Amino acid sequence: MSRVSELIDLIVQGKNTEASEVLNTELFNRSYQSINDLKPQVAAEYFSAVTDTPQTEEEVSDETD
Repeated sequence: MSRVSELIDLIVQGKNTEASEVLNTELFNRSYQSINDLKPQVAAEYFSAVTDTPQTEEEVSDETD
């Protein structure tokens, strides 16, 4: 059962506390995953001035967007 259907089942059953816990868990997991996905990019941008790593054209175009 997917998290969405689990959440809907809990809401229909009136188990709002459990539904809230499921939703919070899912949101935390997605947030942490997004943060972990960005860490290498943020680190590269932060330390590029120190390490003199040239930015690629793609990185430059991302900054101008």
